[in-house]
Amino acid sequence: MNDDLTATLRDRFGFEAFRPGQAEAIESLLAGRHTLVVMPTGAGKSLIFQLSALRLPGLTLVLSPLIALMKDQVDTLRRHRIAATFINSTLSTEDQARRLRALARGDYRLAYVAPERLRSAPFQEVLRRVRVSLLAVDEAHCISQWGHDFRPDYLHIATARPLLGRPVTAALTATATPQVQDDIVRLLGLPSAQRIVTGFNRPNLTLRVRYTVDVEAKLLALRELLSALGDGGAIVYTGTRHDAEEVAEFVRTVAGLRAEHYHAGLEARVRTRVEEAFLGGGLPVVVATNAFGMGINRPDVRLVVHYALPGTLEAYYQEAGRAGRDGEPAQAVLLYAPRDRALQEWFIENSAPGAEEVRALYGALRAAGRSKAFRTCEELSLATGLPVIKVRVGLAQLEAAGSLERLGDAGPRMLLRLGPWNEEALRQEAAQVEERRGCRRAQLGSMVAYAEADECRRRILLDHFGDRGSSMAESCCDNCLAGPRPDEPPSVGDVAQLAPAERVALSILDALRRLRWEVGRRKLAQLLKGSRAKAMRWFAYDRSPYYGRLADFTLPEIEGLIGQLMRRGYLKAVGGEMPVLRLTPQGEAALHARSPIRLRLPHPPRPEVVAHKKAERDAGGTVAL
Repeated sequence: MNDDLTATLRDRFGFEAFRPGQAEAIESLLAGRHTLVVMPTGAGKSLIFQLSALRLPGLTLVLSPLIALMKDQVDTLRRHRIAATFINSTLSTEDQARRLRALARGDYRLAYVAPERLRSAPFQEVLRRVRVSLLAVDEAHCISQWGHDFRPDYLHIATARPLLGRPVTAALTATATPQVQDDIVRLLGLPSAQRIVTGFNRPNLTLRVRYTVDVEAKLLALRELLSALGDGGAIVYTGTRHDAEEVAEFVRTVAGLRAEHYHAGLEARVRTRVEEAFLGGGLPVVVATNAFGMGINRPDVRLVVHYALPGTLEAYYQEAGRAGRDGEPAQAVLLYAPRDRALQEWFIENSAPGAEEVRALYGALRAAGRSKAFRTCEELSLATGLPVIKVRVGLAQLEAAGSLERLGDAGPRMLLRLGPWNEEALRQEAAQVEERRGCRRAQLGSMVAYAEADECRRRILLDHFGDRGSSMAESCCDNCLAGPRPDEPPSVGDVAQLAPAERVALSILDALRRLRWEVGRRKLAQLLKGSRAKAMRWFAYDRSPYYGRLADFTLPEIEGLIGQLMRRGYLKAVGGEMPVLRLTPQGEAALHARSPIRLRLPHPPRPEVVAHKKAERDAGGTVAL
């Protein structure tokens, strides 16, 4: 390793040694090689282009998708006495112009902008007078339609590179599968790029899934998790803005912790206040949508909770990876209910406009009466009734089809020139949109499979990213920690010594394990009750040795006992809109060892009722419970 690089690392950034992959990536860039860097969240990707910028002449231009990331990194660089700036929509027109003039004078070593800024005419004019030595494309997975956060503006980076003088390019991401890696180098026009891919394993993270049947169960689980937080911070990710606000209120009023909500609908000054309070350590809990996180570099986050199911494993692991960036033990917990996937399915179906919506957008542009005009996404949203996200994607489709040309931007205003309607090209674009939807459905399926899995969750994640390295960790995941050891023989203890509530729990678990067909919560309760429903006979449930075992409880009471086992991690519900029950590895282990599980019974069991029900059934034979 170059000793000068280590000295720069120590003197300018305060670190004593490089993390795996950092020095190799920096040396690659300084040697003039385009480089793709894939490292897990918290592994120090930003340092690669920041340190390289100090060793290269001219400007390092950083393309970053989120405003929070820009501000946080620029503030950090300034504290290290490194000239850096960002230019984005949070700045006034005057401040943007002032920074552009300073950029043209060569006052900065690094400048952060969003990819769409490359279309801005004033920015393009400045770039013609500036030497760009390094182009850093952060969150590079956004260029791939197979990635978890596809953004059409990333597709124009390759065409902008000649304007920049074809600088050495670094593409960096934490969440790229092998397919997405191939897409990144292809779409950026970097076929010979060196790839530096470090392992995805974060051994200090314990991965857990808590199975929750409803909102009440989610909130109870969240309160339990936060009550054990201790020192450090916690991030709770929700699927909607409304949930972020509601859950933050719950954390404040019920869990008794200071918490703030965060989402893209808040004013910029409010988002900044929440970010700074959390980063400074004064705010222990943030409840947020996925708008929060990129560039949030708080090292002592001890807990990341996903209150809602993410749409992809890539998004999940990126967000979960914000825990434990200091290398100390931390937890990533998913609160999962099978019906959660419906929200992500809605997002998938509404992520892009349909054919008639694209036609309506084109009609709104044509209604202006001029072939060339400045428009904003918000104006077009009002004119068409489409959400802004659909407007943006629809404009990208029209542009790709040759029916629209985007000539440049002036702040939020886009200079658009309308072309002829191209039915065939737009039909092809619609087919690609549907292909992307299919990809996202498959990604959601992988996320659900992770949530419902009985095997090692860490191994699932590493395999997904093509990492064949070791999945060893001291505290791996809930499945590994709870499941029985393969070499451990079954317990032969005297279960007759168990308390009634403990025997009831094992009866429920064993009844489910012995069934030939999967059942839901209601059906299992009917079996244990000894119901006379027709399905009991049709599917031979009445021949189960546990048929009528809990006859002295009502059906709602039995469902309540099943719910207790679910909340405590012995049972889980899987399967979408018609969920079925399964034993978790913890439940399997409890049966394997005949572990005492004390439930809260509504009343003591009455043996005479069970004996009467037994006399009614034809089949017999069971484990000694």
